[in-house]
Amino acid sequence: MSDELLKTYRQNLDSFIAVAKQFDDKTANHSVSGDQWSAAYVLHHVADGEMHFAIRYFNCLTIENPPVINFNEDVYPSVLNYQGRDWRNSLALIESIGNLVIVALSQLSAEQWSSTSLHSELGTVTLTQLISKACEHNKAHTQQLKDLQVA
Repeated sequence: MSDELLKTYRQNLDSFIAVAKQFDDKTANHSVSGDQWSAAYVLHHVADGEMHFAIRYFNCLTIENPPVINFNEDVYPSVLNYQGRDWRNSLALIESIGNLVIVALSQLSAEQWSSTSLHSELGTVTLTQLISKACEHNKAHTQQLKDLQVA
């Protein structure tokens, strides 16, 4: 399970990065409508998410049943200055964190993959579940970037 899950994580990460690299400054910062995020904002969001997710994985492995700290992504664009951030830095961060996660988790035992954290809404979750959620997160945002390419 762990090898397959990391393979899926790698594939989704690589797909996201490949699509993101097709943008340039003009297209990355273009927003189709006022309520839709630009590609740059998607990249900032995913970078912020990957930071949170990596900490969740590492806490799950190193602290007994740690709480999963939720984050309010709705306030991130204004509070964390998405407008002033460089999308290329966020892309580099996504790639770097993804590579770190893959290397760090590549040698885990079955017991470690079953390590648990406590989620405020879902209850007890395993490391496997945390990574699976991140895989879906990247996949969904890859599609969002693809949709922005044709808009």
